Amino acid sequence: MSLEQWETYYRGGAIATGPAGPDGLYDQDVRRAWVGFFSTLPTEARLLDIATGNGVVPLIALDVAHSRGAQWAIDATDLARIDPVQQVANGAERFAGVRFHPGVATEKLPFEDGRFDAVTGHYALEYSDTAAALAQIHRVLKPGGDAQFILHHASSELLLTARRSLADCDLVLKQVRLYRRVHRLVTMDNVPEAQLKAASDDLVAGIRTVREAHAAAESRQPGSGRVFAVAIDAAQKLLASRRVQKPALVGLEVDRAEEELRASWRRLNDLVEHALDEAAIARVEQQAAALGFTLIERHPLLQAGQFLVGWQLTMHRP
Repeated sequence: MSLEQWETYYRGGAIATGPAGPDGLYDQDVRRAWVGFFSTLPTEARLLDIATGNGVVPLIALDVAHSRGAQWAIDATDLARIDPVQQVANGAERFAGVRFHPGVATEKLPFEDGRFDAVTGHYALEYSDTAAALAQIHRVLKPGGDAQFILHHASSELLLTARRSLADCDLVLKQVRLYRRVHRLVTMDNVPEAQLKAASDDLVAGIRTVREAHAAAESRQPGSGRVFAVAIDAAQKLLASRRVQKPALVGLEVDRAEEELRASWRRLNDLVEHALDEAAIARVEQQAAALGFTLIERHPLLQAGQFLVGWQLTMHRP
């Protein structure tokens, strides 16, 4: 798994990586799953959140702690070079009391044995070597401690959307090669009129193909085809830039826009590759049991009672 696209994503300040409420945090059933777990903890506890991203789970934990008058020490790790305090709006205030540890693999946690009362992870554990990660989680949990994870489900709404978006990205990047067509036209300078017209006609044909794909996606499911809409908008803006900037500079803008879409493709592909079907989540349970975890429970997590968003997995260290 490449980290660069995730680090770029987190630098944008996004908090949740799935359906979220107006505050940018998980809401409804997903939030209730976390609130229910945190509500079982003592008023003084140490928490660890793995693969935390921009700290969405610590923020929910802080909300619960404040509502209960609890004093929790929260550590949060991620293999990526995260910095939520700087990257999230009002981060210094919102993350007061949370210690972030960037560049830390869950398979190699830098904490002493039995340090934490609880370990959590949202769309996190499945991105690791689960057997090695669970061994570390078991090690750093206190006897009597609990862990909860929400993991990507191979049949969730998020996965269905991701697969469609991957196909849309492939059409734009590989089949039509829209950005390459834009690049060819905008970087032309002092070329014969016939050559310029050929490049323009080629780009018009490419945009037409993407527009048709967008219309087809919208007809199947209103609101879908966002990849196509973004690509068409980018192409039009880049063409407009050609009127006021040097061709070489516009060419660099095209390259950056194309790389942004490729980074999105890589994030989506990571998600699809690490999502767990029934057999895969059963193997994670077996790994946990082999380490000595008990009271292992898992079930599909539904948002608004109907939309599958992941697996909810809880376990106890005796």
